[in-house]
Amino acid sequence: MEECFKQSREAFALNERKLAKQLSLRGEAYKDNMVRLDKEASTKIFQENNQKCKPNTVDLHGLHVPEALSYFEKAVQEAQEHRELLLRVIVGKGNHSDGNIPKIKPAIQARGESGSVQ
Repeated sequence: MEECFKQSREAFALNERKLAKQLSLRGEAYKDNMVRLDKEASTKIFQENNQKCKPNTVDLHGLHVPEALSYFEKAVQEAQEHRELLLRVIVGKGNHSDGNIPKIKPAIQARGESGSVQ
């Protein structure tokens, strides 16, 4: 993908506009495919992690932060709809993050503290 965009910029600089456009479109197709595959993977990870969870529990470990936040917000909404007083959130320890530093937990805590979760 990045190589296509790089080659597109180079072709554009050489005034080869048709080639630049083709390479750009190919890069966009790769990017769209990557986004689709990432979404499929996160859905499978989430489903696998949550298939045995209790109704008031959501397991977010193994996801990227934006995906985890999205699933967290859905879980909060579901909990509110079912009038649950408690939502148990599993975030993992960060063992697979760069430097083994947790990323999901601080993001979830920040979302809760920002007041966007009631």
